[in-house]
Amino acid sequence: MSCKVGLAYGQELLLYSFPGNHPMNSKRIATFYEKVKNEKILDRKNVVVVKPRLANEEELTLFHSKSYVSFVKEKSIYGEGVLDDEDTPAFKGVFEAASYVVGTTLKLVDMIMENSIDHGFNPMGGLHHAQKNSAAGFCVFNDAAIALLRLKTYYKLNRILYFDIDAHHSDGIYYPFEEDGWLYYVDIHEDGRYLYPGTGSKEERGKGEGYGKKINIPLKPKSGNKEFLFALSSVKSFLREAKPEFIVLQAGGDGIEGDPITDLRYSKKAHEETTRLLHNVSHEFSNGRLLILGGGGYNVENTSNAWISILKVLVGES
Repeated sequence: MSCKVGLAYGQELLLYSFPGNHPMNSKRIATFYEKVKNEKILDRKNVVVVKPRLANEEELTLFHSKSYVSFVKEKSIYGEGVLDDEDTPAFKGVFEAASYVVGTTLKLVDMIMENSIDHGFNPMGGLHHAQKNSAAGFCVFNDAAIALLRLKTYYKLNRILYFDIDAHHSDGIYYPFEEDGWLYYVDIHEDGRYLYPGTGSKEERGKGEGYGKKINIPLKPKSGNKEFLFALSSVKSFLREAKPEFIVLQAGGDGIEGDPITDLRYSKKAHEETTRLLHNVSHEFSNGRLLILGGGGYNVENTSNAWISILKVLVGES
């Protein structure tokens, strides 16, 4: 099938870069863009370059509190201190940098819903730890949560699938939407007993109207392709029961062997097979509506290669 793929491409996404030796830095996106050039991805007839855009404050407060948005804005002026209690430092311009991530994800959502593109990819998106009132885990604004709420409130979709393969559990998505029956959720991640944020046990299946519509699959440290692909296979019937109208994939690369801060041992095959499955499901149920967000991944070569492999699946070359 020939699908039109929108790739968010622009220097604005390199602005989301914490100072010093912080693992979330601009080298990740710069390396990916270099590989995009080398692979001549932008020369494909079915690839559309999507220029990043800023989110406005009304968009940010779809999920975040006004007080938190104001707090980030203030810390952005001087760039001192931290935005949470742990590992998300402020830097000058952090408000604009994080707003570009959100705005770009929303731009891709709109383009998909308007049928300008079939699939969208924001390599800097997927900041799934940010909470309504605080930053967390390198994530300032939760673009994924904001995108889900835009799909629900503006486009009135009632069956949305969020699928996350980042090594870290997406606590900033699971808990805020735990009781929502319209959000179908799958998260394959390293067991929280061994890795931040310490959540996402298999017993967490949602609550209220959301019960049974949420699946958490924690994997033990050193799990590789065999364990991942078994987990992926186990949710195929759930995906088809969900009959999603729109699919969001958070495709973090930090589960690939060699990542400096996690303990999983996938190859890029995990990303290829996940994308292939969701691509097929999107065309079966969602009119092809598939948004992919880059997420984490701190071995820049591995992560970039995984993201390139995702693009190749989307454009029909793999």
